[in-house]
Amino acid sequence: MANIIEGDISQISFGQAGSIHVAGTTAVTTSYGVFVAITFLEDTIFASGAAGLIPESSQKYPSSDGASTDIDSDGGVAVDSESFPVGVTIYGRWTGFQLASGKVMAYVG
Repeated sequence: MANIIEGDISQISFGQAGSIHVAGTTAVTTSYGVFVAITFLEDTIFASGAAGLIPESSQKYPSSDGASTDIDSDGGVAVDSESFPVGVTIYGRWTGFQLASGKVMAYVG
């Protein structure tokens, strides 16, 4: 991310580096940064398995095939087949995702 001004650093962590509206089931990645927030525009389910919700760091953020065991060794579960309701925003660091159904606005930071 070239040409970042010092005052922009905090804005980047809140998605000011870009965003994408996703309404289909094609896999989505970003050419720079990571997705830092995903807002659900309608009830949404991520695709199953490793392609669904892909964390930057395995077991640190919710994913379709991991249970966030770095946070709690037995308290988390994978988001595989979980339905996220319209209006909810999740925060973390994801390198990509693929929807099984629904619509989202994903923010890069």
